[in-house]
Amino acid sequence: MNIRFSIIIPCYNNADLLRNVLQGYSTQTTPKESYEVILIDNNSSDPNIISCYNEYKNKVNITLVFRPVLANPFALNSARNLGVRIAKNNWCIFTDSDCIPSPSYLMQISTTISNKGEYICMAGLREFIHSKDVDITKIDTSNSHLSNCPRIKSPSNYGLIRDRRLGKIELLPNTEQPWGHFYGCNMVFKKQDIINAGLFDEQYDGTWGYDDIDLAYRVIHTLGVEPVFLKEAAVYHQDKVCSDTSASEIKNRIEKINNPNYKYICKKIPGYYEFSLREFKRFGLSEFQSLPK
Repeated sequence: MNIRFSIIIPCYNNADLLRNVLQGYSTQTTPKESYEVILIDNNSSDPNIISCYNEYKNKVNITLVFRPVLANPFALNSARNLGVRIAKNNWCIFTDSDCIPSPSYLMQISTTISNKGEYICMAGLREFIHSKDVDITKIDTSNSHLSNCPRIKSPSNYGLIRDRRLGKIELLPNTEQPWGHFYGCNMVFKKQDIINAGLFDEQYDGTWGYDDIDLAYRVIHTLGVEPVFLKEAAVYHQDKVCSDTSASEIKNRIEKINNPNYKYICKKIPGYYEFSLREFKRFGLSEFQSLPK
């Protein structure tokens, strides 16, 4: 089985975090010819983005694409679709520019495909660490540095330490709304399945969340592709927040009344609204008001 990966990473500023991510991909245990990294830059003002590319272009097969001027630089899905279109390989891995892979990350995904077959899509977990604890000189094939970084309560995880999907995602495919456990920081699809499903819905651009779940719904529900949990292929999500700002950021993530993406997905996916309310209760966040039905 010829398994090759195209790792698609939209980026916007924060070159220091991106550099750590590229270091992680440069220390993978799989052969360099088996994967490419595609960086899609959404109008960064940080000049060090290109410095990252120059530093790693001879260590990893990297393509850096600068996009034309965007109405909103938070354009994840049009960036991902561009990455899919230019991807050279048969499997697309989606991740974020602040998520460092462990050295066996690609090997674990490849093993899963070899064991499960090609008619699958995959979702993995996030480990939440603070960027100040990351030492790029210690990101190597041993993984001892990243695995020993203290875990933190991340706003992107509703202020929880452990990935909030735990307790459900391990049951894939036999869990409620399996597509609801697919997050764009760590998910894998066959390129042709993405195309057959109609690519990412670019109506989600400009606001945080739910675009990844939407694609997974179409691949799993419409195409009948089996969702699989990547138990050993986690990424390390780097946070920069401090305690005095995290509370407001968590509130912004949880309260959905002003998030058009949440309203949109609740209309698109039958039962998703009710599922999301049950998940809020499971996370211990039932005190936060969600959208009225």
